[in-house]
Amino acid sequence: MLNSVLRVIRILQCVPELCKRRFTLRARPQRRICFRNLHLQYTNTAAFDFFASAPLGTREISGLSRSWIFFIVMFTCLSVCLQPALAGHEERPGTAVLKVRGYGFRGNRRLRRSIEMLDTVEERTHYDAAFIEDAAFIMLSMVKQDGYLDPTIQTELVLKDGAEKSYQWRTGADIMLPRPSDAVEVRFTVDAGVLFYYEEIHIFGLRQLDMKEARAYFIPTDFLISLKRTKTFTPGKLNRSISNLQDALARKGYKNARVMAKEVEMERETGAVTVGIQVEEGKKHLVGRVREKILYEDREEDVQDVSEHAAVPFTRAWLQDTTIELRNRFLRKGYADTDIDVRTKTEQKDGEKIRVDLLFLVETGPKIYLDEIIFQGAEKTRQSVLRRRVKVGEGEALDRLELEHARYRLARLGVFDSVELSYEDVDPDRRKAIFKLKEGKEIEASLMLGYGSYELLRGGIELAQYNIFGLAHRSRLQLAQSFKSTGADYTYTMPDFFRRNIDAFTNVSALRRRELDFVREEYGGSAGLRTYSRPIDSDLSFRYSYQSVESKRFEGVEQYGMKRAMVGSLIFDITQDRRDNPLSPRSGLKLSGAVEMASQVFMGDANYQQLNLGSSWHRGVGRGVYFNLGFKHGLTNTSGRARNNLPFNKRFFPGGDNSVRGYQYGGAAPKDEDKKLIGAETYTLLNLELEQIMTPSWSLVLFADGLAMAQSIRNYPYDETLYSLGGGLRYSTFMGPLRVEYGHNPSPRSGDPTGTLHISLGFPF
Repeated sequence: MLNSVLRVIRILQCVPELCKRRFTLRARPQRRICFRNLHLQYTNTAAFDFFASAPLGTREISGLSRSWIFFIVMFTCLSVCLQPALAGHEERPGTAVLKVRGYGFRGNRRLRRSIEMLDTVEERTHYDAAFIEDAAFIMLSMVKQDGYLDPTIQTELVLKDGAEKSYQWRTGADIMLPRPSDAVEVRFTVDAGVLFYYEEIHIFGLRQLDMKEARAYFIPTDFLISLKRTKTFTPGKLNRSISNLQDALARKGYKNARVMAKEVEMERETGAVTVGIQVEEGKKHLVGRVREKILYEDREEDVQDVSEHAAVPFTRAWLQDTTIELRNRFLRKGYADTDIDVRTKTEQKDGEKIRVDLLFLVETGPKIYLDEIIFQGAEKTRQSVLRRRVKVGEGEALDRLELEHARYRLARLGVFDSVELSYEDVDPDRRKAIFKLKEGKEIEASLMLGYGSYELLRGGIELAQYNIFGLAHRSRLQLAQSFKSTGADYTYTMPDFFRRNIDAFTNVSALRRRELDFVREEYGGSAGLRTYSRPIDSDLSFRYSYQSVESKRFEGVEQYGMKRAMVGSLIFDITQDRRDNPLSPRSGLKLSGAVEMASQVFMGDANYQQLNLGSSWHRGVGRGVYFNLGFKHGLTNTSGRARNNLPFNKRFFPGGDNSVRGYQYGGAAPKDEDKKLIGAETYTLLNLELEQIMTPSWSLVLFADGLAMAQSIRNYPYDETLYSLGGGLRYSTFMGPLRVEYGHNPSPRSGDPTGTLHISLGFPF
């Protein structure tokens, strides 16, 4: 730790010297290729010199050097923070050593982590025979699950007395070591062998499902390039595929369908596997007459017919859903011990179908009342905060569904790692509800890192604080720096402020960003409310915002908007997101809208109304091909001249990796006579994409981006159009797709690029 601190001090001592210099990159290039977004330079010589071009004492700092200073300081601080953790992995004298190799970099790490999860000893001086055997068994099992059915584990041991032993295992049954075998060093070498994969699948007797759909349960069919790794075969995977195909038939009403592996031929030398699948569908089952017989403990039984389910396919899922729905009716009334017995009677009809008559026998048991609510484990959270989340009062009928909703509301506070609910009998008709809470971290810090074709490298720190004052309040501070911008954002949230599901929040933010033709500076704060509306399945927010906005380094800005202004405004947002995945969507729809009304009435200098609409739609069209559609529309209206009412910063500047991809960020905006970007008062953007999945990680995309805009709202909806055509590659990551895309401009304006290459992370819309 002391060495790390000294290292930080030495680096920080260099910062003043760095600030006195402007650094450039000098090369002896023979050719130069400059993409405006990336500023890439190609050279056929490897001789690069890093030197200081300004003399000592010069106080001018370029944006590049300032950004590098930030990253040096940030990662130096990170090394100090991680020093204790890294020290825990150093090999100290007397500490046992375990190594895994032979299965690739990622594979070795995965196997080692799985072994370490089972190791409960903090500081081992040796590994005993049982631990070594368990570790070898786990590795063999994991390698076989990856499709390598004949792996070999070579184990080399260095025992306490210095003796060296070597063992080789192929199956879990022969993993045995002589006792004692206490080793101070263990080295596992994995020889995976041949990868087994499906070469052919033959399905016989299937009529109710398309053959392509059925094969997809065994082999993924969404990939353009069929690799062995995407068709891996294991006995366990075969059994799961058979079970999934059988469930698919059962969901169509063929509850007695049978799917069997008729023959499995495996070539041990190549790993190719041919499988024959026999399907016996049986007859389709339909729901017939449905009756409910209610047996109350304190009154007579009630029998009634239910006709709404007639003629629907009789499936296990339908029976489960119907039973749960019926049981919930009585749980809400306080019958906490409701038990349902389903009795069926089948009758063949028309020779090809079977009708199933059902009797739901409901035994309600006694009506239970809530005696007391107990919260266990809430040491820092106030009881008043917890009780507000429970809508069932003591002495009322025990509504188990409402108490489950209360458990969800407690978990939604975000201050507990876990929330469990249990009951305790007081007497035959009274029970206690006990919430067992495990409080989580109060402060959490994380690093942010990203890349964009305009801002290049982005980095930052996020600090989150939870359960402030014991009221479940939370705050978040984000500090971000890139090669183009510096930003800070702080948000304080108070959950369930006025009523349930309505959160209050305050926000303070600052941004300084170098755009293409001017510098944007924005400082201010806001306060408002947000909630989730179940009836319309949307997130809603309403806030008051007060900002200082300023545009610098652009002399003609006053002709098109206010160079400096104080903006007081009311902002309403609505978002509905029905996509299957927000990071890499494959299906679904997202809709968003925002209205901002700025006026001097709200203590500002600006007077304008701004509308922003957006949507995205995603759908698969077959064999790994997906269609993505994005739409954005914005307009700004002022009661008088825009130059006197609309801040220049509030104009629209389309273009970039998430807009018109033939241009860099903001480069597709309208221009003045001097070719300076002046922004638009209205625009409409349409993005069309056709994406082909090639492998589980890689995909190919073709796109067309169209833009219609107008420098003045008087020319609404547009008086100028631009469009780009292009394509690129995407690599799937846990943070979203890593995109390399090139957009070509068929009809560029004077001074526009013919195209732009983008490298960025995240879905474009």
